[in-house]
Amino acid sequence: MIFSFFLIGNQSALAQTPQVPSSFKEYYPIAQRSYLSGGFGNNEYEQILLDTKPSVYYSFYNDIREAITADERTPGYAVYLSFQPQFRIYNEESRPVKTPSYKILAGWQPIIVTSDNNFLTLGIESGHYSNGQSNSAFSDEFEDGSPEGQAVYTTITDDTDLSEILNRKTGNFSTNLTRLSFNYRQNKFTDEVIPKRIHSYTLTYQLYHDKFFGVIDFGGYNPEDIDIYGRHRIEAQYEFTFYWKGMRIAAGQDIFLQLGAHPSVTPFRSQSRMIVHPWNTDLGFFGQFDFGFDDYNYRFVDSYPRMSFGISWDWFTPFLLESRK
Repeated sequence: MIFSFFLIGNQSALAQTPQVPSSFKEYYPIAQRSYLSGGFGNNEYEQILLDTKPSVYYSFYNDIREAITADERTPGYAVYLSFQPQFRIYNEESRPVKTPSYKILAGWQPIIVTSDNNFLTLGIESGHYSNGQSNSAFSDEFEDGSPEGQAVYTTITDDTDLSEILNRKTGNFSTNLTRLSFNYRQNKFTDEVIPKRIHSYTLTYQLYHDKFFGVIDFGGYNPEDIDIYGRHRIEAQYEFTFYWKGMRIAAGQDIFLQLGAHPSVTPFRSQSRMIVHPWNTDLGFFGQFDFGFDDYNYRFVDSYPRMSFGISWDWFTPFLLESRK
């Protein structure tokens, strides 16, 4: 079922011809790739068999492709809803499903093309992030927010190993968030204005807050939880894309910093990856090495290295700027 949803959400992946833009393809310069992976490296309490994030984007308005390829330089805009679930299958009993992740964000991205055909994009996204569970994060006996569940937090000190006491089956994780991102995409084209080399730089600030969109009293966090995972996060991402023997290859490095987390939490995460698109389409095969905190709802209290291999779909395939010859 997960794999079917993965393909439906990315139905243009195999049909898309990346060099010539399709009228059915929307573009989001700041976006999460969808992927399905397996690998090696786990925390000491679980063994991950499969990890997947079938992200989908639904546009209310998107003229970014038209703005990028227009003869006159004009800003482009995307207004959208993004659903970014993440699921893991573990080497153990699968009922009930262990704490999946659900992230739903409303977003706005304006883009401008510079005089030398580079792209500058701003991204503002806000929404909800949770795992759909109901019990205390550190007790499977009491509901989250109940007097008994709240009393569990009084036993946590700076010396507590949160990874050891985490309720991994029914522990609630819930917060609202807002993300502010800047992306600069430096393009090198051939004489035919076909992408040859691309440097992409992204900087993101993420704020966890209690109210939905900052104003609606819905889906917020437990006050004791926010003291554990902190309110602020900074992300820096770099990716270099080039072409070799008809293939598109991307190498990237991401750094994440979680500010204000509990002392037992590793405050950083590193992701290094290589993606090969053998047919120069949205479909790619990747290898990735991670270390630092786990970027999976309340499992951010875990820290371990992991090597992953899998397939991915790219939401922003380089294409021919056919009207800028």
